[in-house]
Amino acid sequence: MNSKSTGAIERIFSAQLGESLFGSVSIRYGLTASALHARCDGDDQASSGRSYVGLQADGPGTVEIHPAYQRRAMSIAGSIDVTETLFVPLGAATTPHADAPTAHVRITLANRGASTQHVRVSGFARLRGSLPANVCARYDQRLGALVAWNEGMPAAVRVFGSNRQPTRYATTVDFGSAYDPTHLHALAGASDDHGDILGSLQFDLTLEPGASDAFTLTCAAYATGEHEALRSYEHLSSADDALTATIAYLEDIAKIAQVLTPNRHINEGALWSKVNMRRVMSDYPQGRAFTNEPGVSSNVVGRDAAWFVYGNDHFMPGFSRALLDKLAQVQYPDGKIPECYNAIDGSVADDGLNINDDTPLFILAVNHHFRASGDLDWLRRIYPAVARAARYIVSVTDDRGLVWCTAHDPRGNVWAIASWRNVIDRYTINGAVTEINAECAAALRAVAHLAENVARDSAEIEEFSAASRRIGDAMNFHLRNPENGLYYLNIDVDGNVHTDVTGDQVFPVMFRVCDEETGFRIISRLNAPDFWTSAGLRTVSRNDPLYDPSGNIGLLGGVWPGLTWWYAFAAARYHPEFMVTALGASFQHYAADPKKNNTVPGQFGEYFDGESLINRGMRLSPWEPPRFLWAAVEGVCGLMLTTGLPRINPLVPANWKWVALRNLPYHGRSLSYFATRERGTFRIYATGVVESDFASEVYDEDVSDSVSVFSDTAAVVALRREDGIVLLIANVGGRTANVPVSIGPLLNASATYDLRMYNSEHDAWEAGTLGSGGDFGAIAVSVESEGYRLVELRPQNAMPLDGVPMKPTVGREKSPVIA
Repeated sequence: MNSKSTGAIERIFSAQLGESLFGSVSIRYGLTASALHARCDGDDQASSGRSYVGLQADGPGTVEIHPAYQRRAMSIAGSIDVTETLFVPLGAATTPHADAPTAHVRITLANRGASTQHVRVSGFARLRGSLPANVCARYDQRLGALVAWNEGMPAAVRVFGSNRQPTRYATTVDFGSAYDPTHLHALAGASDDHGDILGSLQFDLTLEPGASDAFTLTCAAYATGEHEALRSYEHLSSADDALTATIAYLEDIAKIAQVLTPNRHINEGALWSKVNMRRVMSDYPQGRAFTNEPGVSSNVVGRDAAWFVYGNDHFMPGFSRALLDKLAQVQYPDGKIPECYNAIDGSVADDGLNINDDTPLFILAVNHHFRASGDLDWLRRIYPAVARAARYIVSVTDDRGLVWCTAHDPRGNVWAIASWRNVIDRYTINGAVTEINAECAAALRAVAHLAENVARDSAEIEEFSAASRRIGDAMNFHLRNPENGLYYLNIDVDGNVHTDVTGDQVFPVMFRVCDEETGFRIISRLNAPDFWTSAGLRTVSRNDPLYDPSGNIGLLGGVWPGLTWWYAFAAARYHPEFMVTALGASFQHYAADPKKNNTVPGQFGEYFDGESLINRGMRLSPWEPPRFLWAAVEGVCGLMLTTGLPRINPLVPANWKWVALRNLPYHGRSLSYFATRERGTFRIYATGVVESDFASEVYDEDVSDSVSVFSDTAAVVALRREDGIVLLIANVGGRTANVPVSIGPLLNASATYDLRMYNSEHDAWEAGTLGSGGDFGAIAVSVESEGYRLVELRPQNAMPLDGVPMKPTVGREKSPVIA
């Protein structure tokens, strides 16, 4: 479902049909009144008549954006408060009707005035959607709903109804009646009109002073024919139950891969990235997938799916696997991965390119998923497709060892561009492309490792390893610009060298194909003012002759958040502060003046104008959120995926004192950890054995959900093992905060505990104290901005972290409050 800036539904798309079954859905309000107006026949005599007069909102109202819903609140007639809560049910795949193909608008009206009010509410739905103008409809009295379908297409059924029996109904071709500023006439009570029609439902209500009323409009879009559609509609959960279940479901999955840092914008970005990813996951006839244009297209693009896997492996890895298995299924016999496949009918397309990024990115995504899941049986099953893709890459290298794209279509665009920036008219990137060669070198290196894991012979392992080295060596010999130490954009099929410096320079750094000096030089160059904006990184320099900040989908000068996050990841090991700035600033921009910037707070827009920084693309881009989560988890939080133990080395600015990650799916289990800077070095606390350059402590379980925190600036993680509990209480706010915390459920009220605390402001452990579980059930700590307190509780006589037994503090009164 897509919504308008007015709060109305714009369209409702069927993933089963690949078409919108509803167009706009709008709601009008009116009161009984005598409408006085001049006659339209030229007679100046006033006329009058009893009718319902249409009302506009008294003012702009407010809009609440929640992961589960969009709620618009306003007042009409100076005394009636109205809220419209718009949502699409979401739930686990195993829950019946959790992802029913419906959209609900929950309408609540409250009369705060002293007079009784007679209110009319009319809903109007364009029933054609994106299908032909041959829609028929009938009113089902038993359901209290309009049922619509296309002539000659009986499978496409819409049901427009309510949980309340409408006062009247109609279908009409008179679109003006839906927004007449003066009248809100009674509906005809007939469904005779057909074609491009509005389906209309009318509800007449009486509101006594102080009274309220509520009901729901439901739009259901089915691809199963009328009989099955009506059966499904009858079994829908109530809208209230569906909303409650959706909120609970999203709250539950939001806890997966919970990123906690001193930067509030990064934390919020990680949370909303998961919400955005879940919103675009759909069940298509060809399986679970997402499209690159939700609500418009049914194409699943190879590169987008691969990058989705990178972030989604940390969130809902089962969906990642479905994407990769389907890409392997639609692979061409020669090993190439298609540019896209159609999620409705399974057809594939390659846009006429012999090689693009889809093939190497498929390999890299498989490698990422294997390292995240540790599932060797799955790797054995998909490895033949991976090996075919790898050998295809080798087959398109030239005598120099460079991967060579032969595309040379004068139209440019997708038919002539080997790059992620492939939608630019009359523009070509072909021949030896730095971006593609970097990806291919990394992909072949990954295949060599995968071959080892599935116990292929040494000759096969060396085949891929040598091919990777050959491409990398050829890149660094032929594609390096001796004038500036950066890379060429490409050497084209006519032999022309293109020295353009673009955001694509990140690829050799990100995929570790270049040396450290070159990587540092690239990161520094892209951090210059001609590339950098307050919203992120421009795709090309502002000084480039081709610079166009708003045209060509922003690919020649716009700001793409995904590119910014690639840069963030690539910059992490050179300048962690660049990474933090890139992640925080780009997500923050989504909430900065959304009316001006055409953004929705919490939603990841597609790209910004390189000058005005206004969003010029989709307000929810499906390929941006996973890259944010990937950069946050594997960049900021320092997680490195391996075939064995996770490796943790946080990549954070020198002034950061802590970072945490909770409930991360890793090798079939959940991993939580946090890192605190103690006496100048990090110490890792984790729910499992990890590899790290720093000392680590191993705990059995994450018990944070049993802790209650009474502060909106606090981040709390609690880990437990047999000999005690460690509690991270951190401050994400801009000033010192007092943080009350309840940990009673984790303690035995009658047992005695040794409690001590590490103070990040003093950078030292403070003197410990003894007390009962009852004493320590509710504690409060004062934490400086972006600092932390580490609270350790151990049953009396247990050994503390540094191995030195605690001594009771003589004469100190036991207190549940810790300063």
